Amino acid sequence: MQLRILYRFILMLCCMTFLVSLPVSAQVSQVPPNLDKQIALLLKKYDIPGASLAVVRDGKIIWAESYGYADTATKRKVTNDTLFQAASITKTLTSSAVLKVMAANNISLNAPVNNYLKHWKIPSNEFTQKHAVTLLTLLNHTAAISNPYPDGGYSYDAKLPTLKQLFLGEPPATNPPLTVTAVPGSKYSYCNGCYAILQMFLEDVTGQPYPQLMQKLVLQPAGMTNSSFDNHLFGNTPDKVALPYNADHQRFTNAPTTSPIFATGYLWTTPTDLSKYIIAIQKSINTPHGLLTQKQAQQMITPSSTPTRGLGFFISDKNADEHADGLYFMHTGSNIGYLTLLIGSIDGKNGAVIMINISPEWNAKDYPQFGFIKDSLKAISQHYHWK
Repeated sequence: MQLRILYRFILMLCCMTFLVSLPVSAQVSQVPPNLDKQIALLLKKYDIPGASLAVVRDGKIIWAESYGYADTATKRKVTNDTLFQAASITKTLTSSAVLKVMAANNISLNAPVNNYLKHWKIPSNEFTQKHAVTLLTLLNHTAAISNPYPDGGYSYDAKLPTLKQLFLGEPPATNPPLTVTAVPGSKYSYCNGCYAILQMFLEDVTGQPYPQLMQKLVLQPAGMTNSSFDNHLFGNTPDKVALPYNADHQRFTNAPTTSPIFATGYLWTTPTDLSKYIIAIQKSINTPHGLLTQKQAQQMITPSSTPTRGLGFFISDKNADEHADGLYFMHTGSNIGYLTLLIGSIDGKNGAVIMINISPEWNAKDYPQFGFIKDSLKAISQHYHWK
């Protein structure tokens, strides 16, 4: 009898060990059939080559599912481990790292960033003489920094400039020198240049390259084991990536793009990994023990430059529409060939990530394929009765 009990106990331990060792995508449940059918129909309606989704509920990833093709020519399917560019969702991870580095070094939000930049300084002009560029104005998109990549980035096989060369506008950079174009702090204007400078801030203060620093400060603590900042990833392992397509389902010849500026939009990741980040932020907001302190997490979701813009996230309703009294934090992303959405409820109950491998050309005025993301989110929120 005792041997039988011991055997059952050992068997139970083995089963538990096996479950822990499985990847998250293997542990979560399958998408509910009705919801699966809705998403498949939306994929067809919006003519999306490939999509990957994950849903969070009460601090857990309840399912992750993928649809369509990562490579339409070879019919290679998207899987839950297929990598997409997170695009501007990356900025939220950068914000998290900046707040952590500021706290560790006792740096104020109102401190002029030039005090901490070692390899380059923001040039003084008529606007900076009225108000310095501070960490706050960079984080909340009011620093009015010019565009650091007017062409949307560099081809994956191109020779990349250094961050300093890019800021100075020196070859092989293709942009003019970075400059301040309005009085810092005077108005909100979505600002890739702001987050480019935040990358240099992180590197100069810590003495560590941004990719390694992000691994240490955000990716590893959040459990994001299938995420990286790697300009060589596509060239080395294209079979791991969802290839980027234009509206006519032709693969972009100049994408996926790369850049020495990782901080604005060059995270390679999956919806499963970004869902782990949602959970880490939700835990930080609602408990004393998380990726960030509660104060830092609240700063990321508290209106700053606009009624719906915090220091990392936008505030929205359950449908990812910006709303000053919204109960959700979210961020969207658009790179050449990739459209993305991350959304989580402030109370920690709900969340979702949706990524697709199609978009119009760089800096387009309209993104009709984003309709798939919004309609899929609506189907998810209705199915689970999000409030």
